[in-house]
Amino acid sequence: MKYTVMILTFLSFLLSGCYTGAGEGGALSREQVLKDNSNADIIELEDGKVYKHGVDWIEERNYQKGKKIGDVQKGMATKASVGAGIFRTKEKSPILIVEHNGKAKRYLLEAGE
Repeated sequence: MKYTVMILTFLSFLLSGCYTGAGEGGALSREQVLKDNSNADIIELEDGKVYKHGVDWIEERNYQKGKKIGDVQKGMATKASVGAGIFRTKEKSPILIVEHNGKAKRYLLEAGE
């Protein structure tokens, strides 16, 4: 039993270092997110928080557009159009909604553990 606990503990430490953000504790930087996927569709806000589009489970939920917090500026996003509106959700969530020409995309805050 003692050895089983030791082996499981060792494996959990080993596996926790095998993904982006492991041991980072908090929001990931632009560089960290792009290191994992150099073609990622991201937006970096002025506070340094990075949000990424393309997370499947976000699309399955019915998040409603809330308060507008700004517009996409040059150099802020990898794929979103300059001038697109950036909105929080009405629900408390780590999601942003970016809207341009009547089309909305959802972005998830990128964070490590």
